[in-house]
Amino acid sequence: MFHESELEHRVSTIIQARADVRELHSQFPVLPFADDDGVVHYHTFDYYVVFDDGYRVAIAVKHARKQGQILDMFDRIAKHDFSHVADDLRLMMEEDATYEVFYNAHDILRAREHFDEVEYETARSIAKRLAGRFRFGELLRDCPHLGARRDAVWQLIDDGLLIPLSPGRISDMTWLTVPS
Repeated sequence: MFHESELEHRVSTIIQARADVRELHSQFPVLPFADDDGVVHYHTFDYYVVFDDGYRVAIAVKHARKQGQILDMFDRIAKHDFSHVADDLRLMMEEDATYEVFYNAHDILRAREHFDEVEYETARSIAKRLAGRFRFGELLRDCPHLGARRDAVWQLIDDGLLIPLSPGRISDMTWLTVPS
C-alpha cells in the first residue's frame, strides 16, 4: 500500500482493519473536474475501497484546513458522471484517523496474522462466562501464552464477538461486553 504521508498511513491502516473491505487500492481513481474558467483538471484519489457488498468509494485524505477546497472539488467532480468508477466520494481527515483508532486498527491487523484457534476459543469461552461488562485484562488472567491470548481477544473484537463499551484506545483496562 502506498502512503505519501503519515495521515495516509493511518487512514489505510484503519480501512484495512475493517471487516467489510474486499479491496483497497492506492492512487486511484483519477477523476476530472472543471475550474471556474471551464479548464478541466484531474484529481488522483488517495484510496479506492470496494466493500463486500460491492459499494465503491473514492477517498481523498487531506488535513482539515483543506476541507472547503476538497468539498468544492467534489462538487465539481460530481458534475461529471463518475458512477462507472465509484458510488461515492469521501474525505478523510485527522478526526477520522485519530491515533487511538489507528493503534486499535494496527492491533487488529496484527492479530489477524497470528490466529490461534485454541486461544480464540478459550478467550471466547471465558468471555461468555463473564457477566455483563468486564475488562479486557480479565481475559488475560492466568494465561500461559499472553501474546496469543491478547491476539485472540483482538480477533474477538474484530469479529464483533466482544464490544468495547467506550471509544478511544483499547487497553487492558477497557470495558468489554459480549453482544446479546
